[in-house]
Amino acid sequence: MCLGRDGFARAIRASLASGPQRVRATCARTGHDRGTPHAVSRGVRTPCLVLGLLLACDHPDPPSTAMRPQNDDLAAQIQAADRRMHARFGAARQIEYAVARSDLEGARTNAHVIAQLDEPDLARVWQPHMIGVRDAARQIEIAGDITLAATRTGALGRRCAECHEATSATVELANDPRPADDPQGSRMLGHQWAALRMWEGLIAPSQQRWEEGALALTTVPLNLVAQAVTPSFQGDLDDVARIRMLARKAPAATTDAARAELFGTMLGSCAHCHAVLRDR
Repeated sequence: MCLGRDGFARAIRASLASGPQRVRATCARTGHDRGTPHAVSRGVRTPCLVLGLLLACDHPDPPSTAMRPQNDDLAAQIQAADRRMHARFGAARQIEYAVARSDLEGARTNAHVIAQLDEPDLARVWQPHMIGVRDAARQIEIAGDITLAATRTGALGRRCAECHEATSATVELANDPRPADDPQGSRMLGHQWAALRMWEGLIAPSQQRWEEGALALTTVPLNLVAQAVTPSFQGDLDDVARIRMLARKAPAATTDAARAELFGTMLGSCAHCHAVLRDR
């Protein structure tokens, strides 16, 4: 696949040469059963993948008579890559949400989406990172229990972060405000916002967003039923205490590996707590 010399190709080259690549994610919240909303990706711009397409070009520019068809082909490839990134971003969020509420089948279903998404036109030097993301998703897809799926979700977040870092992609995330605490309503909105903030901090990666979510988890009021009925987990702490403990430790996790390990453990506690509440 090659590029012509017309303005379309020059404009793309100019935008890519101007600095680090950006991936924009804008989200809207929709309702779910069991009362906890989740974020769904509405659009993801993928100039980093466009750059991959450009770097994959191995041949000189074609004659001018072939410029328009080949530029049309490039535009189609860019649009297809944008749709795949949109699907990948949305599925990753759905995995985090599904695991947190102890929905193993939901996590597996969304992991399958990511595992099947390839980027055939991505530059060869970046392919190992995309393969790593797909392999991490496959591990969630075959997880035998929710605790294992939680750990592997942390690993998926790490692979996403490594891919973004390798491609110099800056992920621009929607800045949804923290929900106001409503003593008469569901406090799970605050929990969901905080966990999602940490997840975005892991995958972007963004230490600031990671710490915002962690701080919220140390202060957001927890459901009184959860505090009363969650049994001890792993023999020493109940789920509520473990989540708060991990949230306090989170700011010290400053590497992809450390954030992934802590988040996977914390997500397992969230899943266990929700399973207990649901089964009562």
